Amino acid sequence: MEIRNSFREFKREVARNAEYNRTGKPIPKKIIDDWEHREGLKDKEVQDARLQNIRLRNNLETLEKSIKKKEEFIHGVHLIDFEQLKIENQTLNEKIEERNEELHKLRKKIVKTVEILTHTREKLDYVKKQKKLRQKIKNELVAKENEEKTKLTKLKKKRDAKRTANMRSKQETGIVNSTALTDDLEERKTEITGLKDEYHQLQDDLFNMQTIINKSEEIRENMEASES
Repeated sequence: MEIRNSFREFKREVARNAEYNRTGKPIPKKIIDDWEHREGLKDKEVQDARLQNIRLRNNLETLEKSIKKKEEFIHGVHLIDFEQLKIENQTLNEKIEERNEELHKLRKKIVKTVEILTHTREKLDYVKKQKKLRQKIKNELVAKENEEKTKLTKLKKKRDAKRTANMRSKQETGIVNSTALTDDLEERKTEITGLKDEYHQLQDDLFNMQTIINKSEEIRENMEASES
């Protein structure tokens, strides 16, 4: 790098002191800078080319060694080994074909399974919706049943209360629903009705008899008046 920089400075100094033959004028600094810039680019290209050349040489050396090893290996392999390799290669190709067929069948099976799974999911969603709807109806029926049970319980309590009150009334009076007393009461009602009818009949008879007596008294009085 030091030598290259020194050489570059030497060329720059020479260019500064140089003059055109015809005009005797020095070379402008702009042109010198442009030359140095282009020279720098060329140097970089040369450097890259050298590095690329080194890399290619290394790769070439590596490939030559690899080829040499392969050639040594090929020369070491007998004809029987080569045939054996061909047979093994054919066997492997057949196995590859079998695996490809199995893979194709497996793919078809996967596609069918995915379709079944999709259908099953759709059916499951439908069943879930139906279950939710039925659960809602069931809850409504249960609520209504509970409401009816509550009403029935209240009615039973009222019935029991009335039954208890009725039993208490029976125990206190001993009259309610007594068949003998009821029959006796009906007989007394009939007897009273008959006595009332008989009383009215007697009143009528009394009225008739009083009328007859009055008429008899009137006749007697008229007869006594006639005799006088």
